[in-house]
Amino acid sequence: MLFEFIATLSLGAGAAGLVLLLQKFTRGALPRFAMPAAAGLAMFAFTIWSEYSWAARSMAALGPDAVVARAIEQKQVWRPWTYLAPVTTRLIALDGAKTKDFDGTVVTDMYLLSRWQDGAVVPVALDCLLNRRADLFAGHGEDIKVTLQSADWLAVGADDPVLRAACDTLRSD
Repeated sequence: MLFEFIATLSLGAGAAGLVLLLQKFTRGALPRFAMPAAAGLAMFAFTIWSEYSWAARSMAALGPDAVVARAIEQKQVWRPWTYLAPVTTRLIALDGAKTKDFDGTVVTDMYLLSRWQDGAVVPVALDCLLNRRADLFAGHGEDIKVTLQSADWLAVGADDPVLRAACDTLRSD
C-alpha cells in the first residue's frame, strides 16, 4: 500500500514536471490550471489502473499454475466508476502446482487474497465425489490418507466455485 501511495505521488509530480517543461517551451501559452490538472488526472488514472489490475497482478505473482476459484467483485459508493465496472476486491485461488489427487479427493493449497490486506494460504482437501471440503491446518504431511480420514469435513454444494475449480480444472482423470 505504501509503495502504491509513493508511486501515485511520484506520477503526479512527474506529470506536473512535464507540464512545467511544456510551459517553458510554449512560453506560458498553457493555462495556469494545466499543471495541477495534469498531476491530478495522472494520479487518478494510476489509481483506477491499480485497482482494476490488482487481481491480474496477484494471480501472475502466484505463478502460471494458479487457478482462480472465485473472484469477489464490488461496487463502492466512494469509487463511482465501480458502478460501470465492478472492481475485484478479493480472490480465492488454488495452486495447481501443489495439487495431488487421491481417488477423487483433490489436496492442494488455497490462497485467500484481499486487496489492501495480507493473503493467507490454507491447505485444503476437496472431495469431488461427496461434495465436501476439509481445511488441513494440521498439514498434509507423510500419511495423507490418515490425515484425510481424520479431517473435519464440511459439506459444500455441488456448485461451490472452489470445489468446481478443484474438481473440473485441477483433478487428473
